[in-house]
Amino acid sequence: MTKSRLSTRNPADGRDIRKSGRDYVVGIDTGGTYTDGVLMDYASREVLASAKTLTTYDDLTRGILDVLKKIQIDNPSRVKLVGISSTLATNFIAEGNTKPVGLILMGYDPDLIESYGLDSRFATGNYAYFQGGHNAQGEQQSPPDLEGIKTWIRDQGDKLEALAISSYFSPLNPEHEEQAMQAVQEITDIPVVLGHQLSTQLDSIKRATTASLNASLVAVMHEFIQAVKASLKDLGLKAPLMIVKGDGSLMPYTEAARKPVETILSGPAASTIGGRFLSGLDAALVVDVGGTTTDMALIENGNITVSGQGARVGDMETSVQAASIRTVCIGCDSRISIKSAKEFQVGPNRVVPLSRLAIMYPEVLQKLQSLGKGRGFSKSQDDIEYWFQSREIDPEDPLLDNPRKTAVLELLSRGPLTVHQLLKQMQLNHLVQLNVEDLLQKRIIGVSTLTPTDILHFRGELDLDSSEASWAAFRYICNLHGLDPKEFSTRVMDFIVAQMTREAFIFLARQGQESLPEELDGAWSSWLFQEGLEKNDAYLGISLTSRFPIIGIGAPAEIFVSRIAGKLNARFKLPRHPGVANAVGAVAGSVIVDKEALVFLQESDSSRSYIVQFEGEKSSYSEIEEALAFAQKTVKRAAMWAAEESGADEPQVSTARKIEGTLHRVQARAVGNPSLSEQFG
Repeated sequence: MTKSRLSTRNPADGRDIRKSGRDYVVGIDTGGTYTDGVLMDYASREVLASAKTLTTYDDLTRGILDVLKKIQIDNPSRVKLVGISSTLATNFIAEGNTKPVGLILMGYDPDLIESYGLDSRFATGNYAYFQGGHNAQGEQQSPPDLEGIKTWIRDQGDKLEALAISSYFSPLNPEHEEQAMQAVQEITDIPVVLGHQLSTQLDSIKRATTASLNASLVAVMHEFIQAVKASLKDLGLKAPLMIVKGDGSLMPYTEAARKPVETILSGPAASTIGGRFLSGLDAALVVDVGGTTTDMALIENGNITVSGQGARVGDMETSVQAASIRTVCIGCDSRISIKSAKEFQVGPNRVVPLSRLAIMYPEVLQKLQSLGKGRGFSKSQDDIEYWFQSREIDPEDPLLDNPRKTAVLELLSRGPLTVHQLLKQMQLNHLVQLNVEDLLQKRIIGVSTLTPTDILHFRGELDLDSSEASWAAFRYICNLHGLDPKEFSTRVMDFIVAQMTREAFIFLARQGQESLPEELDGAWSSWLFQEGLEKNDAYLGISLTSRFPIIGIGAPAEIFVSRIAGKLNARFKLPRHPGVANAVGAVAGSVIVDKEALVFLQESDSSRSYIVQFEGEKSSYSEIEEALAFAQKTVKRAAMWAAEESGADEPQVSTARKIEGTLHRVQARAVGNPSLSEQFG
């Protein structure tokens, strides 16, 4: 990200800048728990209004519309830009909600792939191998089996909603992917995605995975964007709509609809950009404490650090350029499981805090306050774990594939029940017997129990929902295990901070030493870290010191991140508006467009030439210098044009070259602030 050319100072005369006639920008972030929105003055970059609302998983646009109404835009015509960062792509992939996609693999070696278990990385189980593909010189391995591809597509019938095509070495020669697409389009009108259009990397597995993920998300992102546009127009907002990419840059919604896979890690990237923007620091570790996870990213020289390996979601590795993020599966809404006085766990699952459930269902507070009085309690954590119906489902939905699921939903439709009550009414002994894992995964059934949010309410450090509910539940569970509530709450907080600090320690250490393992291993490393953290050894002291200041993002940042900074002897920076920094990041980023041409040697017994391959076009030169000069001129011009088309204002272009054996990568990057307009871009 480049520094904005615009001033970040407030007006010196103290005028109300909401009434000064200046331009507005609106930033929105749809997170795992909350959807945040900000209204900013573009000239001063001052946050004029901010709001939070619960993320509506069944319809993300409803939450966006709610937050837009809350920030009360007095004159919609003055809004010149709307930016959105979204967890849509990441969540759909992580939860297995992607559309059914077919993957055509041309020139791949089935035996090699299956012998190494690489087929599990394709992001779809519906794939097929066909003849075709090229070699490392861009020459055809064998003719493409277009008729075989057509036959396979016909055999699929109505099973597929989109198709991905990946041909071996297609970045060097995309002809077979393009021929296959033409053949497919003769017999079907489903969306088709080509691997070489998403990545120029030569890793064939990552390219195939990226293509299939993108294909599965096209329809989802298209529906989301259309709904967002309709919501904006309902409120009289006609400004250009931009989406945050996984590297923190902005792209027009039209590009996001075509390449939704590039929005993977959009949320954490926006938080990092927002943290840098609000803090004014060009070098820092950004720690964003959210509801589901805590995400960490590094800013150096004003830019977010980008992963050289590509974005990763679960076990799936992609070729998508995204921020280098380290995620801790602990957030304010993480489940706290207490087994005994000495054994408890925080995370990795996200649940609804009891303090919030009691606001949603007031009767829950009465039930929690009556715990331990009279009969009917299981004397376990099941007494404070509630299940509830979190969204409606069509009675004809295939998910309701047995009467037991229907019976569970019928019970929960009347109001939340504890696990103990639910099993008793279903006349079952164990949760496994309910067989509702898919309803839980799809968030049709919600779960609520003790979380760090409840601990913070108990300790008086947070006052968002029902502190009384948190008090009742926490005191009950502590009494069951003979624990002092105040002392145990401190232990839980210390545990959470230690886990977050551990991850920050590993993340920072691996920035300069990538060969270090992802986890602390061995007795020595564990002792060094633990002593640096707690300083309990009677003979030797270790001091941990971060060379980077630490920026805290998220509503509880001052509580948690300040303590992480203390453990690492780092300067702590709490920026203005830390609770909505992610929404600020949705409009504080730059428009960045990267273009790359590949230059490689192609030779035979009778000829030798250098090929320039750029976006499906091939040129041939006898000398390498001539080929490189043409490639640089081409990518520079293309990057400039594409950035302007994407809404960049006066983009600046830089070029670079990378050599991988005999392959030369000629790259251009165009960077500019998003231009403002009164109409959709």
